[in-house]
Amino acid sequence: MDLPQLLLAIGFVLGGGFGLYIGGEALVRGASGLALIAGVSSRVAGLTVVAFGTSAPEMFVSVLAAGRGNPEIALGNIIGSNIANVGLILGTSALVLPVAVQRLTLRLEIPLLILASALLLVLGLDRGLGRVDGVLLLVLFAAFLWYCFRFRKEGAEEAPVEEGGKSRKGVWAGVLLVLAGLGGLALGADLFIRGAVTIAEMAGVSQLVIGLSLVALGTSLPELAASLVAAFRGKADIAVGNVIGSCLFNVLLIQGTVSLTHPVDVPLDAVRFDIPVMVGFAVVILPLASRKKRVGRLEGGIILAAYVAYIAVLAARG
Repeated sequence: MDLPQLLLAIGFVLGGGFGLYIGGEALVRGASGLALIAGVSSRVAGLTVVAFGTSAPEMFVSVLAAGRGNPEIALGNIIGSNIANVGLILGTSALVLPVAVQRLTLRLEIPLLILASALLLVLGLDRGLGRVDGVLLLVLFAAFLWYCFRFRKEGAEEAPVEEGGKSRKGVWAGVLLVLAGLGGLALGADLFIRGAVTIAEMAGVSQLVIGLSLVALGTSLPELAASLVAAFRGKADIAVGNVIGSCLFNVLLIQGTVSLTHPVDVPLDAVRFDIPVMVGFAVVILPLASRKKRVGRLEGGIILAAYVAYIAVLAARG
């Protein structure tokens, strides 16, 4: 093993992960500020604006990986990120502070996530995700955005009235943060992919496993940061909305975009094990949250333990 090359690859992964984190944080702050000015509810902001910002690393990494001829990393990143969103991020957030779940989330948004996850499994049964599959996923994503737009004001807090100059300054500050965040994400994704591919090749680990574990954890850092901050501040609706919205963005928007631009061959392991596990993590939210209309510390501990067990299986699989 070439030690200098390995150390350089690790440096790329760490530097890229830092870039993804900083870029995602800037994007979330800018997008959330713009949503507040627009008067969007915190629940819908979590489902859309915050979810978009925190899913941007997955988008950059997955599209870049597929474009460079590493489609298994792209697919693994999407599946692994969704598993991490529920198991790691929702589980950790609930351990910090029990997370309340709103009625609409239980009745519509969690079932929608379950259906989207199951659809990815069905589409992957033929061992491929092609352009037709991509179009279908993107159409469903457009329908999801329509739903969010329709209910954008439900539960919204009225934004404070500001002077015109201050309001304009807030908009420009939000736009600049969004642009800076996108730049950081682009650079971070490039470094992260270079390092991850090199490590996979040197260690003899499949690109799918690298995508499911290392890459998925790296691109999930913004979701983890946003949800933990929301939990600490008592904004449970943002934490839950961020997790569910990010998962839907990953499956519908990101996988749809990747499949449309770079059709993906689905490995047998993904069909037999990893995508069903992703569906299972989506399904388990419903009974855990329905009992008391919240995900408490006990439920958070259960799904976090399940995530740790899944990572252990990946490590053994290699």
